[in-house]
Amino acid sequence: MIQLAAKGIRATFDPNGGHLPGLVIDGVQVLHTAPWRAEPDIQSDTAIPWVDRRLGGTFVCAPFGLDDVDHGPPHGAPANNRWHVTATSPQALTATLAVPRGSIRAQIALRPGHPVLYQTHTLDLAQPCTFAHHPMFRLAAGGEVSTGPLKCVRTFAAPTAEGHALYHPGQVTSGDVLETSAGPRPWRQYPDQTCEDFLAIVHRPGLAWTALRRHGEGDTLLLLKRSEQLPLTCLWMSNGGRQSSPWNGCHGGVLGIEDAICAGADGFAAALSGATDLSEDHVPLALPPGRHVIPHAILRIPEALTVTDVTLDDALRVQTTEGPHTVPFAPEHFQ
Repeated sequence: MIQLAAKGIRATFDPNGGHLPGLVIDGVQVLHTAPWRAEPDIQSDTAIPWVDRRLGGTFVCAPFGLDDVDHGPPHGAPANNRWHVTATSPQALTATLAVPRGSIRAQIALRPGHPVLYQTHTLDLAQPCTFAHHPMFRLAAGGEVSTGPLKCVRTFAAPTAEGHALYHPGQVTSGDVLETSAGPRPWRQYPDQTCEDFLAIVHRPGLAWTALRRHGEGDTLLLLKRSEQLPLTCLWMSNGGRQSSPWNGCHGGVLGIEDAICAGADGFAAALSGATDLSEDHVPLALPPGRHVIPHAILRIPEALTVTDVTLDDALRVQTTEGPHTVPFAPEHFQ
């Protein structure tokens, strides 16, 4: 484990799988870590992919989800293989990894007084590939998602866990509700019943954001990306619905907010071929060959707020229904 720290923030990086299982901002653990990371029986079971055995915090995926093209592990080499750490300082690190379709360099940084995890990933690809960030957040008492301008929200044909999907498959909406067996339900509200669900938000071009108001924790988490690079934000709602090992029905109150370029639950082959309903939204589904420099940020505001707009110029300004906030942020991260 490699520890990074700056005033008000610290992070832990695990080179085995490139996970950041720990992110503490102003004394609050921001990210979720699976409870079985400390269970010897699970850790020694090589039939379980490494990414699932060590599930924790945030990591990157290339490709995202099912690899039905190169037949690698779920979420690809970045989430399952050991990264080579090439440089470290008290507040930053650089790590690299060769992947079947090229290479990836990760730059992870903290800044004193900034409640922000800064990440930049540089991909040099010889072949097209999907890519995603995979941060997971714990919700002690539910929460609510708000987003920047979006084209639509979609569900997928195949459920994430058979028999435990809340939302009907194959839906698309530009509104705030999706159909369930009990009728329409706001997709922005974290479910209060057992479920395993997966939705995709399709963002409009520009600096895109997703905010999570956590009721029990009394704070707001904000994720920033460039939607020209990562047009989707996939919401993974894991609330006790997955029964196979190591989940065993005990993985609940977890929301993944996964900024991505991919075909969501339809898989890697669908992203490359366009055989997915997401093709109707006219967004890229995979990174083409070449170099891609992808910035991303996760930050925390220590109040439970409903975010309505985010702008970044000389400062990061967050508009909420409770009033405006200015957050310490390095604007050059997205320039």
